[in-house]
Amino acid sequence: MRNIYHTLLLTGVVLVSPLIASADSDQTAGDWFKNSYGPLWADTPYQDIEAILTHYHSEIVTHGSDGSLSTTPSRKWLTAPMDSWREEGWVRAELTDMTATSINAATTGVMTVWTDYYAGDVTETSCGWYLVDAINDEWKITHYADTPCP
Repeated sequence: MRNIYHTLLLTGVVLVSPLIASADSDQTAGDWFKNSYGPLWADTPYQDIEAILTHYHSEIVTHGSDGSLSTTPSRKWLTAPMDSWREEGWVRAELTDMTATSINAATTGVMTVWTDYYAGDVTETSCGWYLVDAINDEWKITHYADTPCP
């Protein structure tokens, strides 16, 4: 009986392990966010839209401050606000602080602080929460919410 239990346990581990393995075994979701996603906003985000989009799942779920949830195709979710920010004089953003919290092997929450740069040397601080999931062996941003800055 004990051998059957061990055989079933081992079989389960072998079958399930690929499903829960992290997206990129060489880097955590937090490292991926900090080293791959964050820098794309630092210089020429308008020229890097396609590269930025590769970091998002096909749709983004936005958590509103009123408790609402909305799902938007990632291209629309990114480009519509970027166009609005650009009209306001926004030039770029720098990831100035972040805290990544692993939820499980395939999901990490990331709290961020960004410094937004506007024309005329004006800066503003903005903060947000991102949910990063391992999808098809790649980290992808799937959820977002604005958050109060500390």
